[in-house]
Amino acid sequence: MTSYAVTGSSRGLGLGFVQALAADPSNTVFALVRSISAAPKLHEFVAGHAHKNVHILEADNTNVALIKSAAEEVAKVTGGTLDVLIANGSLMHHERNKLMLDEFPDDKTLEDDLLTFYKINVIGTIHVINAFLPLLRAGKTKKCIIIGSGVGSHKMARRTEVVDNSGYAMSKAALNIAAVRYASKYRKEGVIFLSMTPGFVRTLSAFRFLLAPEEVEKFFSEAEAKVREKFPKYEGAITVEQAVRDQLAVIASVTIDRSGDFVSRTGTNVEG
Repeated sequence: MTSYAVTGSSRGLGLGFVQALAADPSNTVFALVRSISAAPKLHEFVAGHAHKNVHILEADNTNVALIKSAAEEVAKVTGGTLDVLIANGSLMHHERNKLMLDEFPDDKTLEDDLLTFYKINVIGTIHVINAFLPLLRAGKTKKCIIIGSGVGSHKMARRTEVVDNSGYAMSKAALNIAAVRYASKYRKEGVIFLSMTPGFVRTLSAFRFLLAPEEVEKFFSEAEAKVREKFPKYEGAITVEQAVRDQLAVIASVTIDRSGDFVSRTGTNVEG
């Protein structure tokens, strides 16, 4: 039996991880969501799933008490262990995403927006890791996977020259450093910390700030065209299913020598 905890499981990539992992009846899957009452797709999946191997727990990145409580509930089920933590929950979009750092209406708005991304995506994820780390250290697989983003790569930022979505990008860059710090401390114990970008995933839930389906399609088309200006061979956004399948293959095969790396969904080093 392998145990997995996945944050941000109510929709999109997180839900995709839960669905894929639950397909194996020998797995025990803990689906962590910000609000149990606001995860209808997850509840629908669990209710209709034959294996009954998914546990839904509440764990908001902004609520340390809830995070610790979720870790305690996992420990009760597993006997104090966890094999794999997939830290997927994060804030991706904000109403001022399209503004460059020097375009905000005032200094306070700039500070508030950047701090919001940092508190949720960086500090919140660190709280999640800290709460589950004792369980990981006691587990047999000992893998902590931090779902990152290509926008948090210095190399990719230089090549694409994208200037918007700075709060999200900066928070993801900070998480890469956090992964390296954890990897450095726990390498001798065999605990693996890996930052992984799923790539550009075609998930409507991730772009729910756009109101109509045609606006979502317009967003993807424009974004893909922009990327192709720098990378002519770019094939476009991928499905949640493909992103999850590729990442799970990397998670299954990654070894301690890769701990601290920032990799693509296929395992190549993003900064290499």
